Amino acid sequence: MNTKASTLLISAVFVLCAQVQAQNKDRWYTPQQVKQGEVVFKQNCAACHGQNAELTINWKQPDANGIYPPPPLNGTAHAWHHDLDVLRQQIREGGQKYGGVMPPFGQLLSAEQIDMAISYFQSKWPEDLYQRWAKNFEVSSLPSLDDIVVANEKAITRRLQNQLGNVELDEVKATIIDDLWQVRVKDKYIYLLENGRYAVVGDLIDLESGRNLSEQERRQTTADSQPE
Repeated sequence: MNTKASTLLISAVFVLCAQVQAQNKDRWYTPQQVKQGEVVFKQNCAACHGQNAELTINWKQPDANGIYPPPPLNGTAHAWHHDLDVLRQQIREGGQKYGGVMPPFGQLLSAEQIDMAISYFQSKWPEDLYQRWAKNFEVSSLPSLDDIVVANEKAITRRLQNQLGNVELDEVKATIIDDLWQVRVKDKYIYLLENGRYAVVGDLIDLESGRNLSEQERRQTTADSQPE
């Protein structure tokens, strides 16, 4: 390669690095979160929203059943109309209770993983769009709802372990019901109320739909533990 071509190549690399640094400047997430978020996103979200958060072109057009397809998350749809906590809530709770088809991921992804997924698709937003979003929804340095949930989970776990001794516990998780927490002990589920003050052993039933949410979780856990 001649000297002129080498100089041009090096210049191009510096320009690209400068653009990346400029785009990441003043954003709430780190490059490491984006890198990890790519893995989380592609494993859980890409099937509907696209590998690069680009699906779908015709997201404003409902299908034959009147259901709208998953919108793109790369800044070309309405994701930037929502603040960080709303984006987190949408991923945790899904859209089924609002008539949509997106499943809840609160039982599958931790608060940290949800933030990683958001950082990945927000990294696709052009800088001017991100700044408009950040201006409308100032990203506060105060603890988020997710941070509070994680702190509560740890406190509840400690309280339960103090009562049960050396019993091995799964991770305490928030359920879809406010202030109701779930933890699996062997093949049973314990549901905790009032920050772990009270505990009920049994299954959680959604009486409106008739679904046994505990059994659904039990089957999912069993499936996840099976070797591929």
